[in-house]
Amino acid sequence: MAKKTTKLVFTPTIVQVEHKPYPKTIDKRFHQLRFNMEDNKLNSVFIQYLPNVRYLTNYSGSAGALLVTEDEIHFFTDDRYEEQVKTELFDLHNLTVHITRDIWQYIIDQGLIKKIEVLGVEAENLSYEEAIHIRQKVHTTNAKFKPISCLVERYTQPKSPEEIESIKKSCNISERVFEHILTFIKPGITELDIAIEIDYQSRLFGSEGPAFDTIVTSGARGALVHGQPSAKKIKKGDIVLMDFGGRVNGFCSDISRTICVGKATKEQKDMYTLLYTAMNKACEEARPSMRGHLLDKVARDMVANAGFGDNFKHSLGHGLGLVCHEKPIITFRMEDQVIPEDVVLALEPGIYLPDICGMRVEDDVLVAKGKNIKLTNAPDTLISV
Repeated sequence: MAKKTTKLVFTPTIVQVEHKPYPKTIDKRFHQLRFNMEDNKLNSVFIQYLPNVRYLTNYSGSAGALLVTEDEIHFFTDDRYEEQVKTELFDLHNLTVHITRDIWQYIIDQGLIKKIEVLGVEAENLSYEEAIHIRQKVHTTNAKFKPISCLVERYTQPKSPEEIESIKKSCNISERVFEHILTFIKPGITELDIAIEIDYQSRLFGSEGPAFDTIVTSGARGALVHGQPSAKKIKKGDIVLMDFGGRVNGFCSDISRTICVGKATKEQKDMYTLLYTAMNKACEEARPSMRGHLLDKVARDMVANAGFGDNFKHSLGHGLGLVCHEKPIITFRMEDQVIPEDVVLALEPGIYLPDICGMRVEDDVLVAKGKNIKLTNAPDTLISV
């Protein structure tokens, strides 16, 4: 007798979202997105890059997408998140929430495909395989498929007051972690010990997790700009470089701190002061509508004039938000990056001397109308422990 098998069938459903207020900035983002659609002659856009989905809807799950038309918003996720979306999603105007395991087949089966005439997709965030799959589905109705660069990102660089508050809380956690770690570092412990303690204390202070893999290097390993923590033991005289951040409501902090174990030399102190001064000057000089490469020049010229130009090769900084490294990129390599009002930047000049040491000083700053606000404050002199 043949063995019976049970086939699980997931029936596509539509769920209701809890009615509650949400940041006014979100409606503005959809308004700007629809202007972008009009400029690019699109009547719909498909968004599946999860940070962009979250910026527009507050959804924090691992599977979700949006189909935005001229007057409707369709959100898709699977049954794992059916309960989560009821309370987490913003109650957006003309929002419909669909639960399905096959988004594009669902779009076809439910007739939503008929609403698509020219579909815009995220050019930077779509794999070749995904692009081919979506294009094939769209072409079944003779609709057009059009990849668009920075479809959403240009509207999520400026942060809402609520988002800024989350970044501030994350920054506060990272600063508290640094204060603790100063009492933890001593000769004999390893770089890994320090990194683990940073991540542990960050969780204790309220972080949802690290914003990125925590960086800890010491001594000659400091010349590894993004060196991973190793089993190398800290010894007296080492320069220790730490780069870490946390998350609150998904929003990141990102700071770099450099200290000396034991008594620092005059050269070490001077190098640190140079980096701190360059970073602080850049924080002061940042302005809305300023080109990123010009802000990079503010700090880079100071480092170069001190004779370390060849030892500072990475960009000065980047935007900060749900993704740790967002646009605008503050770099001499790109002249098209523009700093918007209400963006949070992480600015991080560094000097890396092969076989000797590396130093980096990084703070987070809110670029606001009238006056910038530093969200973190690195020590103005090199700390010795």
